[in-house]
Amino acid sequence: MISAPKQVQIVTETNLQNAFTEEEKETNNNIIKSFEDNVTTTDLSETTTIPSSVIAEARKLKAETGKATYRKIEYTEGELDNSVLSEPPSPSNPHPFDASELPPVHSHSLVPYVNHSPLLRFLVDIGVDLAEIENTTSIGRHLLRLQMEDVLKKIELMQNEIGFENEEIGAYLTRNPFFLLQNVNDMQTRLNYLELKKFTKAERRKIVDEYRYWLNCNVQLIDSRLGWIQQQFKLSAKSTREIIVKEPRIIMFGTGPIERIFKMFTKELNFNSNQLKALIVTDPRLFMMDSKLVSRTYKYVRDVMRINNETLVENPFILRCSLSVIKSRHDFLSRLGRAHYQLSENRESKKDTSEVVSPESSSNKHSELVRLEHFLHPSDAGFAMLAAKTFPVAYDKFLRSS
Repeated sequence: MISAPKQVQIVTETNLQNAFTEEEKETNNNIIKSFEDNVTTTDLSETTTIPSSVIAEARKLKAETGKATYRKIEYTEGELDNSVLSEPPSPSNPHPFDASELPPVHSHSLVPYVNHSPLLRFLVDIGVDLAEIENTTSIGRHLLRLQMEDVLKKIELMQNEIGFENEEIGAYLTRNPFFLLQNVNDMQTRLNYLELKKFTKAERRKIVDEYRYWLNCNVQLIDSRLGWIQQQFKLSAKSTREIIVKEPRIIMFGTGPIERIFKMFTKELNFNSNQLKALIVTDPRLFMMDSKLVSRTYKYVRDVMRINNETLVENPFILRCSLSVIKSRHDFLSRLGRAHYQLSENRESKKDTSEVVSPESSSNKHSELVRLEHFLHPSDAGFAMLAAKTFPVAYDKFLRSS
C-alpha cells in the first residue's frame, strides 16, 4: 500500500491537536482572555463573617480532597417547623441544607460537573467529547461559564450559515472548542468574507470543517495569507479559490513554510514559475511538507529513476510518498528489467536541466514503459499487476525477502 508517510504528513489528526502555530496560540489565548474579561467573579471570603482560620482550614482541605467543607447547620429556631419535606423545596417551604447535592468547588475534570450543569449535559448529548477537550486544551473551566442562550446562537450559526448537519456539530466542537468562546458577530464577519470572495456555501462548509481553526482567525490574517499565495505564485482569483477548497489547511502554518518550499523548488530543483503554479494547483499539500524530505525524495526520483521535472509536474504526488516505498517498487521493477518510466513530452525548453540522460536510453527506446500512475497505485496489488505485470504474491515475496 503506497501512501504519504506518517513522518512527512505535516497535517494529521493527532498532530493537529498540539500543532498550533504561534499565531493560532495567540489567537486562542485572545479568545480566552476576551471571554474572561466578560466574566466577573466574587471572592466569597470577603462577603462572609466566617472566621479567617475556618476559611483557611476549609481551603486547605478542599485543595487536598477536591471537596468543599461546610459548617454544620443546626435548625434550633424553628426554621423548619412549617416545612413539608415530602414536597419540593421553595422559599415558602424550605428544606435542610444538603451539601452532597451540590457540585464540587474544585476539580481537575469536567466530569463531576456534568450532572449539575445543563449546558455540559447538552454538549454531551450533541456528541461533544469533553474528555478530548480536557486532554488537548485548557479551556474546560471556561465552558462552565457559558450561557445556554449564547451557545444555542452559535449552534444555530453552524446549522444555518455554515451548513453542518446535527450529527456533525459535536465532532467539530470537540476539535475546535474555541468556537464556543468567540463572539457570534466576529464569526459571522469571517463567513461573510468567504462569501465576498465568491466561495459557495458548500465550499465554505468544506473550508471550515477541514481547517477547524478557520473561524478562529481574524479576517485580516486570512486575507493577508491568501493575498501572499496569489501574488507569489501569480495565480488568478479562481485558481486561488480552487487551492483553498482543495486543501484549506495550506495556510494553517502561515507563509513561512510555503516560502521555504517555493525557494527550494526554484533555486535548487530548477522548477520555473509556470511549473510551480501547476504544482500548487494540482497538489497544494506538497507545499505543506518538510522541505528536506521533499528534496531527498526528489534527488532519488531524478538521479535514480531518471524522471524529469515535466513528468513530476504531472505527478507531484510522488514527492509526497514514502521514500522507502518508492525505493522498494523501483528495485522490484529493476529486478524484472522494467524500471523504465514514461516521461512527459511537454517541454517548455529545449534542454531540461533536471533530466539525467542515460546511456541506455536509446537501447530501451522501444521497450514497454511504466506509467507513473501505475507506479503510484494506492495498493501493492495494483502496482504489481499494472506496473510490474506480475502477480501480487511475487511483489509480496520480494518485500519479505528484501
